[in-house]
This record gives sequence, C-alpha cells and structure tokens, in this order.
Amino acid sequence: MNSTLLLSIVGKGEAEKLMTIAKKAGSPGGTILRGRGTASNALLSLLCLGESRKEILLTLVFEQHYEAVFDAIRNTSNLHGICAVIPSKRGHRAEGVQTMHNEWEMVQVICTSGYAEDVMDVARKAGAGGGTIIDGRGTSKPDDLKFFGASLVPEKELLMILVEKEKSEKILSAISAIPFMQQEGNGIVFTLPVTQFVQLGHKELLDN
Repeated sequence: MNSTLLLSIVGKGEAEKLMTIAKKAGSPGGTILRGRGTASNALLSLLCLGESRKEILLTLVFEQHYEAVFDAIRNTSNLHGICAVIPSKRGHRAEGVQTMHNEWEMVQVICTSGYAEDVMDVARKAGAGGGTIIDGRGTSKPDDLKFFGASLVPEKELLMILVEKEKSEKILSAISAIPFMQQEGNGIVFTLPVTQFVQLGHKELLDN
C-alpha cells in the first residue's frame, strides 16, 4: 500500500495543534521534532523558516487518507509555516495545489553537532535560500553497520534545505567538498524528492 510523508515546519508550540487536525482527517499519528530556522531574508522568515525555534511534524499517511489529511493541513488558517509532500513511490494530486513534478528536492545533511550552520553557509553560496536545523543523536556503536559509509555517533544535527532541483547538484557538491564532511563519521548528505508544497496559514500557493 502506497504511503506519503507529510513534512510540516511550523512555529514553536504549533505542531501538536497541527497533529490534532491531521488525526481528525485520518492520519494515524506522527512525530514532532524540535529545530531552529536559518533563513536570512524576509520572504523565508515569512514562511516560518527564519532564525527562530521551530517544530517539525512528520506524519506518514496511507493513500486512501492522503487527500483528506493534506487538505486539512493546507486549509489551516491560524498556523504558519510550510508543508512539503514526500511520496514513498509516486506523487498525488490535490485540487488547487501546485504539483511540482519533482522540480524541488529536500536536501538532507546529517552532521556532527555544531557544524550545521557552517554547512548552511556553504549551501547558501551554492544557491540555497535557508534551512531548518534539528538537534539529534546517532545510534551507532563500534560494531554497527555504517549508514551510507558513515558511522553516525551521538550528538548530531540534521539540516533540511528545500531547493529547486536544478540547484541541488551544485549544493550537494559544495557540501560534499567541505573538509570536515570528507572525514569519516562527520556526516552524510542526500536528497528526497518533493512533489508538492504549500504555505500554511495563507490561501495563496507558493509559485516556482
């Protein structure tokens, strides 16, 4: 059965409210993460991606509930942020919502704690706008299998950057070339496709 990940970035204290709305529409539940924004301009700050505390709601919904849950989230008027759609296999079309046809990607960087801001600076110079940093920790032990060749040790940061697909390769190359990212165990970078996204708290859709 196909499923879709809805990734919403909202202000501090708003993710629980959004989860309640999503569950009423058919979502089985979700995970709330805490992070901080890194955006440096007024537009991205308006989209709730500025330099402030954030909450990230991850909810995985099955195909038969997708449209109802996504509509409930995007029609929320008293919360502000963005919601990105990341399908497991194929995209879904919701009436009135911009379908991206994989024109956007979510760059994911897992790195040693304290380095995410430096990674973001490099990504900006390569064309990125802003991102969201989530604090976390790895789970690996000396005898664990490596994840994509990198041993993930405790005290990590996850940096998420939404970018146009045409820019992603340049951004990936720039991040990969950072000296500390080339050292074993310091981090990995990968991308996820984004088929749709919508600005929360506004009726207007985001344009390409």
